Amino acid sequence: MRPIPQSLREDLDADPDMHVCAVRYRGIDECSGRIQWHHVWIYAGKQINESWAILGACEHHHDLVQSNRDVRKEFERISLSKATATDLAKYPRKKWGQIRNWLNENSP
Repeated sequence: MRPIPQSLREDLDADPDMHVCAVRYRGIDECSGRIQWHHVWIYAGKQINESWAILGACEHHHDLVQSNRDVRKEFERISLSKATATDLAKYPRKKWGQIRNWLNENSP
């Protein structure tokens, strides 16, 4: 796990959305457990430490990210909806447009 810089941590903590599970209304599963912060994306072998790439996740959904494709896709879709073109331009080796289209076409 990559540590979140203090300034970003303070920004995230001030955002009310970071204190609830991002997938709570998606009908995937019921939320349970305390809220954790989930790094949604990895780029060049490191977790992306930006506000659009970190989402609040209950323990239940955070644990499911690795084993449940629908939960992982939902976190990715929500994260990309928060990202701007400028945010994504910092990571040019990912084909963000293709990823976004695929996620939207294959949402649960």
